[in-house]
Amino acid sequence: MNYVCSTLHTLDELRALRDELASVAERPGAASGIVQHPDWIEYEVVSRHDGTVPHVIVVRNGAGQVAGYLAMLAIEHTARLDLAGRRVRLYRGAALRLLGSGVVAGDDERDTVELVVTRQLAGDTGVCVVRIQEADLPNRFARALSGHGGFRTVAANLLDQVHWSIEPQASSDDWLAGMGKKQRTDQVQRVGRAYRKLGGDAALYVFDTGESMAEYCRLMNEVYARTWHHDDLPIDWEAPERLALFRRLAGAGHLVGHVVVRDGRPLAYVHGYRIGGTYLVDDLGYDEEVAKIGLGSVAVFQAVRALIDRFPGERISFGYGDNQYKRLLSTRGDPCGSLYVVRPTRATAGFGVYAPVRWLYRGLHRVRADLRARKQG
Repeated sequence: MNYVCSTLHTLDELRALRDELASVAERPGAASGIVQHPDWIEYEVVSRHDGTVPHVIVVRNGAGQVAGYLAMLAIEHTARLDLAGRRVRLYRGAALRLLGSGVVAGDDERDTVELVVTRQLAGDTGVCVVRIQEADLPNRFARALSGHGGFRTVAANLLDQVHWSIEPQASSDDWLAGMGKKQRTDQVQRVGRAYRKLGGDAALYVFDTGESMAEYCRLMNEVYARTWHHDDLPIDWEAPERLALFRRLAGAGHLVGHVVVRDGRPLAYVHGYRIGGTYLVDDLGYDEEVAKIGLGSVAVFQAVRALIDRFPGERISFGYGDNQYKRLLSTRGDPCGSLYVVRPTRATAGFGVYAPVRWLYRGLHRVRADLRARKQG
């Protein structure tokens, strides 16, 4: 069969193909995350006011059916590197930001879709920078694109990162059985202790329908304002665009949120998305007033148990980062990181700084780790 591709540059074009794209994204294993779903792509555009537009390469087979696509946003991007507290600008200009870690396609057509879109990008001389964030490594899409048109891959994270996840489990009992006895007992007992300290009618509530999203977003706004990361990343959970997105996603079974509520007051939350056989824990937080109780980790443990029993056989992803709860609850850790795939030009020459700085930074980090180990020994 002959495969052909076209590129969507506007919201109207994206909306016209919404159902066809969604049918591919919702296949098991086709998408790497909810950000590749057409509803999310639309949200990324309408919620911004900085000129961001879609850049979605759609691949059709000989029968005219959508075989897969590559979800990207056309953005104005500034790449900076932090050197001794000083942020050095390496690049400023047009870029494509990849949503997810690669193409959206079923396993039987992934290779073909990937080949078609990489050839399309290689032939578009206006494309010089592709940004890939939080990608599992090695990243097959970056590797495929680097084999065409002179592109090269640049590692942007200075230190190695780990993507933590729970592999598919038949039940939460099976998952718990994989833990050591002491760890398993401690996790279970912490739940009881936390709720005894909270008192009142404290309980974990689940929000997963379109009709419940208005209440969910109201509670999220209230508790998020009292979390430690609110000042660094303010979010309006009740913004009309976000609420509309959540209603669509929850209505299709893609959003499951958990909130601990006591006497009508939200105290902690676990927010995440389901797609293609994976639940991503996208965000979690807790009211700073109950930090000593350890309610955040308790809520995560409760939510994970409930998700495993409700959706047996699905993977649970915690994303990257070195948080203790991820190490404790996960059954698997895979290397991941942030990448740029760049076409060598005068404008992209600054990306060459990453490699020597990365080498130096990693060396210094190893020296510091060795010194700490000696002091502790």
